[in-house]
Amino acid sequence: MSAPDRDDTSRGRHLAAVREINDVHTDYPREATVHELFARQAEHTPDAPAMVRGDRRLTYRELREDVERLSDRLVAEGVRPGDVVAVVLPRSIECVTAVLGVLSAGAAYLPLDPDYPERRLTQTLTDAGVRLAITDERHRASLDDLVESPAVVDVHDLPEPTGAARAVRVGPDDPAYVIYTSGSTGAPKGVVVSHRGQVRLVREGDPRLRLSSRDVLLATTNPTFDVSCFEMFAALLNGACLVLAEVDALLAADSLAEVLRAEHVTVMWLSAGLFHQMAMVRPAMFAGLRTLIAGGDALSPEAVRRVLAEDPPGALLNGYGPTENASLSTVHVITELAPDARTVPIGTPVANSTAYVLTADGELADAGESGELWVGGDGVALEYLGRPKATEDHFVPDPFTPDASGRLYRTGDLARWREDGVLEFLGRRDRQVKVRGYRIELDEIEAHLTGHDDVREAAAVASHEGDRESLIAWVTAVDDADVGELPGELRDYLRDRLPEYMVPRPILVRSSLPLVDSGKLDRRRLLREARERAEADGADGADPRTPVEKTTAEVWSEAVGVESIGRDTDFFALGGNSLQATRVAAACRARFALDPAHSRFLIRVLLDNPTLGAFAARVASLIEDPGQDTAEDAVDFEAEARLDPDRRFPSAQEPPATGRLVFLTGSTGFLGTYLLDALLDEGVAEKVVCLVRAPNEHRGRRRLAARMRRYGLDPTRLDERVTIVLGDLKRPRFGLDEAAFDALSESVDTILHAGSQVNFAYPYAALRESNVGGTRTVLDLASRGTAKILHYVSTIAVIAGFGVSGVDRVEEDEPLRFGDRISLGYPESKWVAERLVAQAARQGLATAVYRPYEITGTTDEGIWNTDTMMCALFRSFAETGLAPDIPLPLDFVPVDYTARAIVHILARRAAWGHAYNIANPRDARLGSLVERLRAMGYPIRTVSYDEWVSYMADLTARDPDQPMAPFMPMFLESAHDADISVKEMYFAGTFPDFGRANLDEALADSGATCPPVDADLLDMYLRYFVSSGFLRPPDHPDRPRAH
Repeated sequence: MSAPDRDDTSRGRHLAAVREINDVHTDYPREATVHELFARQAEHTPDAPAMVRGDRRLTYRELREDVERLSDRLVAEGVRPGDVVAVVLPRSIECVTAVLGVLSAGAAYLPLDPDYPERRLTQTLTDAGVRLAITDERHRASLDDLVESPAVVDVHDLPEPTGAARAVRVGPDDPAYVIYTSGSTGAPKGVVVSHRGQVRLVREGDPRLRLSSRDVLLATTNPTFDVSCFEMFAALLNGACLVLAEVDALLAADSLAEVLRAEHVTVMWLSAGLFHQMAMVRPAMFAGLRTLIAGGDALSPEAVRRVLAEDPPGALLNGYGPTENASLSTVHVITELAPDARTVPIGTPVANSTAYVLTADGELADAGESGELWVGGDGVALEYLGRPKATEDHFVPDPFTPDASGRLYRTGDLARWREDGVLEFLGRRDRQVKVRGYRIELDEIEAHLTGHDDVREAAAVASHEGDRESLIAWVTAVDDADVGELPGELRDYLRDRLPEYMVPRPILVRSSLPLVDSGKLDRRRLLREARERAEADGADGADPRTPVEKTTAEVWSEAVGVESIGRDTDFFALGGNSLQATRVAAACRARFALDPAHSRFLIRVLLDNPTLGAFAARVASLIEDPGQDTAEDAVDFEAEARLDPDRRFPSAQEPPATGRLVFLTGSTGFLGTYLLDALLDEGVAEKVVCLVRAPNEHRGRRRLAARMRRYGLDPTRLDERVTIVLGDLKRPRFGLDEAAFDALSESVDTILHAGSQVNFAYPYAALRESNVGGTRTVLDLASRGTAKILHYVSTIAVIAGFGVSGVDRVEEDEPLRFGDRISLGYPESKWVAERLVAQAARQGLATAVYRPYEITGTTDEGIWNTDTMMCALFRSFAETGLAPDIPLPLDFVPVDYTARAIVHILARRAAWGHAYNIANPRDARLGSLVERLRAMGYPIRTVSYDEWVSYMADLTARDPDQPMAPFMPMFLESAHDADISVKEMYFAGTFPDFGRANLDEALADSGATCPPVDADLLDMYLRYFVSSGFLRPPDHPDRPRAH
């Protein structure tokens, strides 16, 4: 590490600012030792309670007497300053007595759990050079059997005091204790900490951590964890009472709450794991505490919010610090947390300590710049016991202080300074892994998972088995979450926030996450469990037999992250979804050298034949006869769009008063969320009834709130005007019984049907149930009770068939035709649904139809739903450096503009019988996007359409995780009865012109203006993609290089 360039003006200013943050010195007794301060305290408050364990209570006088007897015994046994004495005892009064006895004898104590495996005990005792161990009668025999040395002393076998220990002299820089790290990255190392390291924390130290004789501190940590030192000494060096509870009482919320109440506890430390568990179950249990410190691992923002929202403690602190810096390095007093915060700050250095964030070349990181966290001050450990090379590597001279003896410890943690001088923890440096060539921050995945409303805790690891690499995640769910649906929801949730290669497969749900003794996550156990579970879940039926079956099993395994797959395994039962189905099709096409035009056929085969054996048999048939007829079965769209001619709708000479009592479908979608927000504007809807898929109403409301937060809206607007109806568009009557369906019909006067299943890879048959069947159910609802008006959200793609049929222009109210020429399942299903609505209008129903073009990010911040094909194009161009030279319109209608336009018409205009083409009057072409990407610094080369399609077909076959993979069938397959691809149907010159006179007239008095698709709009969108992590910046070291 090198010191920064002191001549650099900006660096000099930044160093001054960091020095000011680190200027937190207090006048503490820095020349005193721990046992000296305890002796003074015992003399000052001899009759005060020192420790409590159940019915047993010990005063400071009694504790001091026991400590003196033990220290005299140790001196008589030959213990000398500099020796290491093992304390092999569970958390108990005897353990605390032994610790103080060892210190009073001038030695350093080494805490060891008596339940450790014999091999680990032996290795640690030998490595530390322990000459004597203290234990109790229960554990003495087993300890005697381990090794001939050390000698073993029974903590209960104490002679009368001789005063021998009083002559022992040690200083504040001498070792106080040795604690062995977990050894997750190698052999455990003994960290040697001085007396001063703890004294600087617990006596006249940081005001945020100070205790007094009025405090009662509950000890919760295992003695082998370094925070136990802080617990003991913070209490006993300040005259406070130390409470020792049974381990079982600390692990259940009810029993822990009872301990806090019965013992009048005022101060407590909880490991992050225990804090998360307690906060989610009983967040108000900490109300009686003066101070609650949580730490040892990254805190969950959701858990913190729960505690703050209930009856919080007097002070809630996030405590950060490695063992190598004496328990605590920084502390943050948490008073509030932003709704979108994915991390909890770790604050500022504790008194008499320092913190620096350094870049890889040893320079001070600027505010907002990530780097490795280095900590210094009086708490820095002395060494790694017996490991001079490791000590030299991790403990270095402090170049930022004039004190020649100052040292820094490199934590291996990543952090950054906020502009307000507060530190944010970003994860472990060694938690950065590479999977399939991508550099991945596991902590970033965990932070996003814990940001989901249904997740309490999360853990992610990278699994490397032979040549197979995968990401695996585990979560614990909130009480009312639908755990069956949660993994799929989380995958979709992550895809909106992370690159596809960072989405774990599988995501597993547990009732709780396992912890090691220190209270941190036991990641090794999780990894073992995931491997075992994956093998068990996948082993359905006989093993794959044929070469095609074996290769297909490999493809499935890569797609869903399950190791063992049998011939009877169902792809969708494994958790496979539509996106993974497109990956399977692309991978099979590549592995078996199939024609790119077979992509959608393979998806249809998988939908119809979801077991491995059946799917592989169809693939084998295609390999054997690639020229076989793979065309989709013809659909009679005219017949599909027929409504029962006898169905009648309550009618009136004028449209019913509309917009006051609204039934909204699709409220959890991108547009639907903004429609709901617009309906809740003052003067629009008196009540909005939202159809939501959820296990209960509370969960449904939370799902709506989560979607609003996700898209930058205010979830507090979900007031008493919003009612939840639990249902599913796919099910008859939405899954409601007859009485509930009739009651719903009577409770609304307006239906805004915006819900649908959007998937550009699935055939019509796979979307029919949701998009056509759901619309039929909506029409059934409209036919009951009083007169209603139906507002139906369609898509501009329903007119695509006109263009390939030779029609140049389509007006808004022109009846739909050419459904058989659309050539794509999703717009085909919307065409049928819109035709059903048109027929209902002829049979008496008041209707309005809205056909938006490309729904894009908001007009103010550019917030998008990044699952769309347009977003995939943005990302593909930036990552590959290739773009096609094609006349593809960029007819962008921002989502907030679209929602306001629809709700304006719904609330203020008699819209009976009209359709509205919601399009941008000032659109652009794809070349404008390429220009703006280049302007931002992305090197992009323009090629012909055929060259680009060929390159992308090959790329997505080799790498099914590419963002364009789900959409490539549109570019590879021919349109019905036309010599162009499906996507070319939407090029300028083929896609018909269309009118928007109805829309212009309806919005004339609205004040709503659609922004032009110009440099300002495109640049805003690109900035959003970069800031949200959807796009890597052009200068990012991990951004894929241009082709």
